[in-house]
Amino acid sequence: MLEVEALSFVHSLARSDRPADRALFARVYRDLAAELGRRGEVAPASWVASWRACIGIASLSERDFYSTELARACLKSPGRLDVDAVLAHGDDAQRLALAGDRHARLRAEHIAAFAVRARRLAEGGDRRLAEAVLAREPIRLEAAPLFLEASRAQRREILLAAQRADLGRNRGAAPKMDEDLVGRLEFAAIAGGTHEFAEALAGALGAETELAARIAADPDGEPLAVALVALGAPYDLAVRVMTARDLSEEGDGLSRVHTLARLGDKLTAAAARRIVAAMTGRELAPSAPAIPPAPARHAAEPSPFLRREGSRRVGISPETPAASARNSRTP
Repeated sequence: MLEVEALSFVHSLARSDRPADRALFARVYRDLAAELGRRGEVAPASWVASWRACIGIASLSERDFYSTELARACLKSPGRLDVDAVLAHGDDAQRLALAGDRHARLRAEHIAAFAVRARRLAEGGDRRLAEAVLAREPIRLEAAPLFLEASRAQRREILLAAQRADLGRNRGAAPKMDEDLVGRLEFAAIAGGTHEFAEALAGALGAETELAARIAADPDGEPLAVALVALGAPYDLAVRVMTARDLSEEGDGLSRVHTLARLGDKLTAAAARRIVAAMTGRELAPSAPAIPPAPARHAAEPSPFLRREGSRRVGISPETPAASARNSRTP
């Protein structure tokens, strides 16, 4: 009975209005997470719920301090957390600890799950998990959902990974943009209608308008350039759209046009579609190998390099003696 009352008291500290009470609960939860980390276990659901309640009412400075301390405690534990268990039942602090641990062996599906969760947190203003995932080297294609959160160098690594993923694969003919869509995008870009341009781009990509607005508003221009290539936009249209987006904002530089010129024809439509599918959360159609495997030879079509049994061997032709050769005789 005493243990139940003690647990109820500790859980009540998480929902207290006093910062000192919340700090006490955070220390208890940190020690619990470190102990469970040594055992390779995760916190019970009741503790995770109390932790989330504590983080929800804490100030921004408290939230950063609590989460950082918890992540350090998890990293210092001798044992390794079960990655699959953390992804399924762990909290964001444990995910942050795993993503930041350079010695953790994370498979491709782990990086993909971390990237999806990091994107959702980044949309709410918390970029820590996204930065931890993008800081892992080498950057894999599974980090493509964080393309909008990545730096220019990190985006270049993601684009290269997308290009490598399509080597030797046949994605079919490049898509061609509908003429009506071409007119809407160009008109919205030149007229300076940000919302109209975002709506047209969202309809073409099959994405939310908010995401399309972020793609269009990115100052470096890589997301918009990738989106236009994925849609099959002609190069002259892409130049006009990017130039109009640059001129519609204050500033002397034409960063988006420079980005488009830098990418040029180096970015394939297949790689661009991979990045757009990751950003929008849509499934990408599977690709077929570019060169189908050669069919196995049957007995009726043996290899010409194989010697047939019982075949007649051609004898060596007799050599002409040097003395009897016409050109070797003395005149």
